[in-house]
Amino acid sequence: MDALKLDDPRDFVTRQYAYLVANGLNEESARARLREVLGAVALEFLGGNDTDAGATRPANAGAAHRLVEVARRLGGSAADAQAAFTQSLGEARLFALDWWRPIRTLLLYIFFLLWLAIVIAITYATFVLPAFSQLDQTMGISGGAAGWITASGAFRLFAPLVVMAILFAFIATLWFRMRLRMAKLEPLAGQSRFGWLYGRSGTAFQVLRCLEFAAALKAAGVADASVLEPALQMAGSHAQETLHTGWNGLGEKLGQAERLGTFAAELDWQRRLHWSTTQAQLELSRDRLILFSRVLFYILIGTMVTVLYLPIFSVASMIGVH
Repeated sequence: MDALKLDDPRDFVTRQYAYLVANGLNEESARARLREVLGAVALEFLGGNDTDAGATRPANAGAAHRLVEVARRLGGSAADAQAAFTQSLGEARLFALDWWRPIRTLLLYIFFLLWLAIVIAITYATFVLPAFSQLDQTMGISGGAAGWITASGAFRLFAPLVVMAILFAFIATLWFRMRLRMAKLEPLAGQSRFGWLYGRSGTAFQVLRCLEFAAALKAAGVADASVLEPALQMAGSHAQETLHTGWNGLGEKLGQAERLGTFAAELDWQRRLHWSTTQAQLELSRDRLILFSRVLFYILIGTMVTVLYLPIFSVASMIGVH
């Protein structure tokens, strides 16, 4: 990912907070230092103010708070766990922005097509259909296409547009929620019910979350043997099932590395490997959904265009008969 994308103010503040904590400052002192140098607005990016400096809230309060609690319970450094997880969230947020860009382009394209189709349909229903209905009456045609379209208040003309608007709202909401959850390293929405929607990318993302939690606990100084189990619990039941069933032999490899005394190095290598593979799989899943969405919307547009041409074909066929 392009390092220049780290210029976002929120990323900058959360990075500086992580650096200060990693350098030995406690949370309250790190917040005070940020406020002194960057101003009170910097604390807004951390999701709190100086009155709740003891709270653990940067970027993702829920997961960060649980990590801090687990690190303290296992005898590790809460500040180091916070700093490591803040770095992970920065990477996740940058990837989510990259992942979102093609989707944003598609949504803007569909939005433009939808409004253009609405304008065309309204113009057609206002000026063209009445003329075809009058022509049918002049020619003595009963049950023509123009009358069929206007029989239910031109519903047959606007039905594809209604379906398009509903689908547009649904997929835009789905993708936007996915972006937010990826940026916060939260479970993807509806994965238990709609696992087919994400495919292997959903499973890979769950494993990546587990590895990020484990890395944060390891950075906090938690013993190697005590890192993986709480990380799995935080990642959720789906991640536990995946590792226990042998996801690419990951659980076994980490267990062997723990017994060899090379757990930290292997965990770091697996994290980097899974960031690469998870990003590739999430992008592949996104591209498949984009292709499916394009095909679906083109079918709906084609349906509306067919309805627009029906009166012309109907009149032409009757002229041919006469």
